[in-house]
Amino acid sequence: MSNDYYQILNLHRRWGILIAIFLFSSFVHAQKISVSRFVLAESDLTAQNKSTLVEDQNGDKCALIRVQTTQKGFSFDVGSAGVQKVDDNHIGEIWLYVPFGVRHISIRHPQLGSLVNYSFPINIEKARTYIMEITSDKVFVNYYDDSRKQKLNIRVFPANASITLNGMNIKLNSKGEASQELSFGTYTYKVVADRYYSKEGQVVINDSVHIQQLVVNDLKPIMGKISVHTNPYNAEIMLDGVSIPSNTSLTPYATQIGHHKLIVKQIGYKTEERDIKVEQDKITDINIILSQLAMFSFRSDPTGAIVSVSGEKLGTTPCQKELKTGSYEVFAQKVGYKDYKKKMDLSSSSPNVNISLSRIYNYKNEFYAEAGVRVGTFVSFGGTIGGYISNVNIEASAFYGTGNSETIYWSGNDTKPISSIYHPELVVSGKVGYGIAAGTRFRITPQLGINYLSLKESMQEESNVTPANGSNVTSALFGVRFSVIITNHFGVSLSPEYSFGVGKSNGYKELEAVSSKIKNWGQGFNVKLGLMIAF
Repeated sequence: MSNDYYQILNLHRRWGILIAIFLFSSFVHAQKISVSRFVLAESDLTAQNKSTLVEDQNGDKCALIRVQTTQKGFSFDVGSAGVQKVDDNHIGEIWLYVPFGVRHISIRHPQLGSLVNYSFPINIEKARTYIMEITSDKVFVNYYDDSRKQKLNIRVFPANASITLNGMNIKLNSKGEASQELSFGTYTYKVVADRYYSKEGQVVINDSVHIQQLVVNDLKPIMGKISVHTNPYNAEIMLDGVSIPSNTSLTPYATQIGHHKLIVKQIGYKTEERDIKVEQDKITDINIILSQLAMFSFRSDPTGAIVSVSGEKLGTTPCQKELKTGSYEVFAQKVGYKDYKKKMDLSSSSPNVNISLSRIYNYKNEFYAEAGVRVGTFVSFGGTIGGYISNVNIEASAFYGTGNSETIYWSGNDTKPISSIYHPELVVSGKVGYGIAAGTRFRITPQLGINYLSLKESMQEESNVTPANGSNVTSALFGVRFSVIITNHFGVSLSPEYSFGVGKSNGYKELEAVSSKIKNWGQGFNVKLGLMIAF
């Protein structure tokens, strides 16, 4: 148990005989919820510790009220300030976080009654911890003598059950066992297990000599029923490996709820297995018709495909398999071809199954190279290389631009103006994306990336200075790559994209200030068209 828990027990002992007298006088007579004690826990720093503090809507640290009760299902109201948090995952108490300065509290419970507008006897300060003990005709404050302790050995069945003592989870081993040292007192336990009704009870720790035992092995299973209708009617029915009566269609068979394996078999028929789910207080109807077997032949075009039927691998086409008449999911796979998947009704009157495979031209793992043109803010020519790894796309491009800017004049103090023109010399791009196949030939790839453009300066008069040669702009871009394979390994791509400048050299900033054409080179809409070879 935690140190906080024993601190509270120490507080209980300080009040000693007075509290004991009060408890004996009101143990079973309280008709409503009442507060038997409310004090400031002077040495309790829980409300201030980083791991357990809670802040209110204004960012102030809340006060913590530790409500002493083993019951759950309470609601608390402190007025317009609002309760900030209720934490009932503690042994024998509920942690209630409230804003500082609140003066009243109302407590309600659907079975135990209510306490309306209880006035706190002391001021509620921020980041302080308070102890509140409450009682009612069904709510008791348990006191524990931590000067005397004894070990409690716990064993529950089934082993995967869980158990709590006073609301605190007890960790069980794989055999459903645990050992816990506890102070003398009365503890409420609850055992919960899947497909069983839960059980609650109390255990009293009061033997200072012998280790005490708590064994819970009488959980009542939750039951449902099954009604199995078979054809032929006299087929053998087995539930989880145990034979059950074959007349369950007339008299439903009772069994524990949950998932079960049902087997129906008869000589000369295909054995049927079903996973069934039995629900509480319901009859689960199961209809099973046993079918005769037939030899089915599977062929594919092209041959050499691996065939599976309803998850069972049959072999490589052409192949045969003895199956019962019925509905199946046929799956065929061959490298370089699209997976074939189809639900079929196989009949002994038509034992031949023909599978036609479609060739794949787009692969999850692929490398490509392109030569192309890029048009939009200016025209450029170049190439692209890229690839797909599990459909993840990486691409790099280099294009050389065409076109010129307007004539731009540079001048300084007492110097003759110098004229120059600029053109987009080199465009380098890097992109990442994810390819989405659209059929066997088409692919759509959303892309994000970076675009780098450098400018070349041409002076119209002889000059030893180059005011803005090599000016550059870096742009972020996003777009979509549409690609189609026309014939094996060859195809075309179309990539509309939009870019906007995110980094500019000083020279580029000066140029775009006087030239709208240069400004547009670093941002805007472009389309890249490429002739592609893929392998």
